Amino acid sequence: MVLLEELRRRAGADVVVTGAGVVGFETTDHSATVILEDGPRVEGKVAIAADGIHSAIRRQMVPKEGEPIWNGAIMWRGTTPGVPIRSGASFVGVGSLRHRVVLYPISPPDPATGLATINWIAEITVDNATGWTQGDWNRRVDLADFIGHFEDWNYGWLDVPAMLRGATEVFEYPMIDRDPVPTWQDGPVALLGDAAHPMLQYLAQGACMAMEDAVTLGQALKKFDNDFLQAFELYQRSRVARTARIVLSSREMGRIYHAKGVERLVRNDLWK
Repeated sequence: MVLLEELRRRAGADVVVTGAGVVGFETTDHSATVILEDGPRVEGKVAIAADGIHSAIRRQMVPKEGEPIWNGAIMWRGTTPGVPIRSGASFVGVGSLRHRVVLYPISPPDPATGLATINWIAEITVDNATGWTQGDWNRRVDLADFIGHFEDWNYGWLDVPAMLRGATEVFEYPMIDRDPVPTWQDGPVALLGDAAHPMLQYLAQGACMAMEDAVTLGQALKKFDNDFLQAFELYQRSRVARTARIVLSSREMGRIYHAKGVERLVRNDLWK
C-alpha cells in the first residue's frame, strides 16, 4: 500500500486500473499491445508483465510449460486478535513439519485490551502426486475446509482452534513454484516478479526479488533512455541467473527442511 500510494502521488490517482484481467499480448518492432479480458486492447512502447505465478503473458511466451510445481505442502493464513506469547515478540511453532501451526505478533498490544494482531499459518503436507488443481496463491477459503486438521490442538497456553476461528478471513497458499526459464523477454514485452521467477518461500525472497527486478529494470530503462532492447538485455543479464539460483535454492531448502523433521532432532520423551 505504501508503494501504491506513492505511485499514485507521483503519477496521478487514475494511473492504476483494477479489474482488467490480461489474457495475452501482441508486438511490433516498436510497440506492445496488451489484450484484456472481453477484448479491450492497451498499446504502449513496452509492456512489463507482473501478473503473478499464473501469468498469461508468461504462458504465451512459454506455451508448453504447464501448471506450477507443487511440493505437497498447503498453508492457510490469517490474523487474529490475541495475547502475545512468551516475550511478546516471539515466533512460536507447534507440531511437526508435515502438520503444524506457526504464529507471531505483527503489531504491538493495544493498551486498552492487551491484544495484538497475531499472524498465523496452519500447514499440512500431503501426497502431491496428482498436482495442485485449486487455483492461485491467496485463495480465500472457509474455516471448515481445514480446521478439522487442528480441532483438538488446545494446550491451555495456546488454543489453536479458537485462534483460527478468530480470523475474519483465511487464505489458502499452496507451496508451488515454476522451473526457471532462460529469457523473460519477447520483443518489447518483459516479465517481472512472480511472473518471471515464482519461488517457494523457504528463503523468504519472493518479494525481495521482485523489488530488485523493478529497481534494476528502472535503472536500465533510464540508462538507455528508454531504448527497450538495450534495457531489457541489461535487465536479463543482471537478473535471470541470480533469480534462477534462488528459485532452485528455495526448492532445495524446502526439501532439506522437510527431510530433517523436528521429530528426529529431539529426544522422543521431550517430543511427547
